[in-house]
Amino acid sequence: MTNSYKQVMGFSLFELVVVCLISAILLSISVPSTSELMKFDRPKQALISLDRALSYARLKSIYSGERVTLCPLVNNRCSRAFWHEELTIFIDKGKLKEFNSQDTILRVLDKIPAVDELTYPRRAITFKHSGTTWGLGNGTFVYCVLHYDGSKTGKALSLSIIGRTTLKDTHLCD
Repeated sequence: MTNSYKQVMGFSLFELVVVCLISAILLSISVPSTSELMKFDRPKQALISLDRALSYARLKSIYSGERVTLCPLVNNRCSRAFWHEELTIFIDKGKLKEFNSQDTILRVLDKIPAVDELTYPRRAITFKHSGTTWGLGNGTFVYCVLHYDGSKTGKALSLSIIGRTTLKDTHLCD
């Protein structure tokens, strides 16, 4: 005797709803810890982006033969205290470290989140046509993040006079 009933394999609606509920519960538990993990990665990602901007400015100065400056502009002048704000890369044809009608904006970088800190010991970085920095352009960017428990962690990006960068851990946020 053969059975002519054909069995179809699949999920019932009830099983699908149960799996979706369990997935939603697991996701809601993991989201807070994921956002904390992203906080640890934010300094690295921001400094990698800044490193790319520095490389762009350096290469633009080499290929164009012009001075190229990267800095935070306040009233069209580079300012040491505002590295956490928008950073502007421009061809600096006029007065050094000032943006005026002779200069051309190449790129503007977004500011960092308000709860984070970004510092640099100079008011600007200007690359010469040789790809080296103008004057004492070397220094270290320090990016710090404040955590829920009040502690701070961060990364540092060092820039040498010849334009090389090094990303590293730092204790300067403590």
